Amino acid sequence: MAILGIGTEIIECLRIQKMIEAHGEQFLERVYTAGEIAYCLGAVNSNLNFAKRWAAKEATMKAMRCRNQGVRWIDIEVVMIVGEGPSLELAGAAVDWAEQVGIEKLHIAMGGCRTHATAYVLATDELE
Repeated sequence: MAILGIGTEIIECLRIQKMIEAHGEQFLERVYTAGEIAYCLGAVNSNLNFAKRWAAKEATMKAMRCRNQGVRWIDIEVVMIVGEGPSLELAGAAVDWAEQVGIEKLHIAMGGCRTHATAYVLATDELE
């Protein structure tokens, strides 16, 4: 297994909360998938969950080095797998870019508290 990229991000939860308040559905639908929106709105602390996903998407873009490759926010989705925790699913341009650069797997860790959310992503060439 070779590590092809590493990404990390920290974000203030209040910053994401203010973006949601200011731009509402337009912001949510530009950044988050329908599944992510449903998950976060159904959670006790939706602001923290939205911030964690923001951090995860930023960390993923850094790990994949795909900033100027046409990858959109919604091409990266954080899904929660029961008994395992968070996982990343790619769509659209993110899939194409991952194939082009040989990324087979993305490993993610997320964390957060009342004020901040963090994410750490490793991009590797391992198959499973």
